[in-house]
Amino acid sequence: MAYDSGLVARVADLLLSLGERGIRQKNVFSGLGFMTGKSAFAIAWRDGLLVKCPRAEYEAALAVPGVIPFAPGGERPMSTWVVVPPDAIADDPELGEWLARGLRGVR
Repeated sequence: MAYDSGLVARVADLLLSLGERGIRQKNVFSGLGFMTGKSAFAIAWRDGLLVKCPRAEYEAALAVPGVIPFAPGGERPMSTWVVVPPDAIADDPELGEWLARGLRGVR
């Protein structure tokens, strides 16, 4: 399934407004990943977002309604990656919070 190109544009714009520079985009897990250095911190995937959480924030992230562990192919969940549904990132402030969490997850 393709990723939401409107979400990709929102993510790119928000990252710039947050002062993040040097963020690259790369195809990852059938989505479009946002990378700092060699690490992806968020991926536009289907109609939602995959986010790399810091270990200390993983359980709190899973407590958000609709957020589930990312388990590609229905296998074991991938470390601290979560799937964030579209309704949890419908507004830019919430999307910005998830992107900031992803950046903390790789820094």
